[in-house]
Amino acid sequence: MWRIPLRSVLQPIVHASTGQVIGHEALLRGPAGSQWESPAALFAEAKRQGEGPILEGEARRLAVSRLDDLQQDQSLYVNVDPILPQSTPPVVPPTNRIVLEIAETRSIIDDEDVITHIMAWRSQGYRIAIDDYGVGYMGIGTALVIRPDIIKIDRLVIMGVHQDRARRAAVEAILHVTQAMGTIVIAEGVETEEEYMALRDCGIEYMQGYLFGKPQDVPVDGHVPIPSGIR
Repeated sequence: MWRIPLRSVLQPIVHASTGQVIGHEALLRGPAGSQWESPAALFAEAKRQGEGPILEGEARRLAVSRLDDLQQDQSLYVNVDPILPQSTPPVVPPTNRIVLEIAETRSIIDDEDVITHIMAWRSQGYRIAIDDYGVGYMGIGTALVIRPDIIKIDRLVIMGVHQDRARRAAVEAILHVTQAMGTIVIAEGVETEEEYMALRDCGIEYMQGYLFGKPQDVPVDGHVPIPSGIR
């Protein structure tokens, strides 16, 4: 099935006050308009065929190939599965312009081999981000062990934050802990101006989501528009 044409698209990550694009997340896509355009469909089929690691490796290779398309002051965020032995990123030499996004498909906090693997990436020069923070296995325990450079708060926490006191409290609690660790926080899946404003009020400095740009073939340079009145 991996003769299917695959590509890596880029979604901007922005500074919430200025709209400056500080980086892009690379996301896997199949042919536009086909059943394989969705990465979920691609990985589900790969798992069914027992070829998940093969697709993981190809997705990572395509993602890393986009680094040269970005401005020198922008970072590339690459999703990696630390549990797979094929997870070593194919970059020579390593660079701190690449942020490795770690998403837990199972708990890794007690897996010394996986933790060692992640720490080795950092020692090689990569920056480490915890993805999907606040849902599933991704919680404070993992953050305290890994001490990531970046935490990306999951969309399920962000959604409707402007009208949900509990979600706002959750965001503020994450900020309180990450400030003590010196960790940067990015809010993922920001889709509305109301969410944006609530997150800015909480103190979130970096955001990603459809409000600022959808995943696309051509990276965004410079700045993107942000809601007026909050500059």
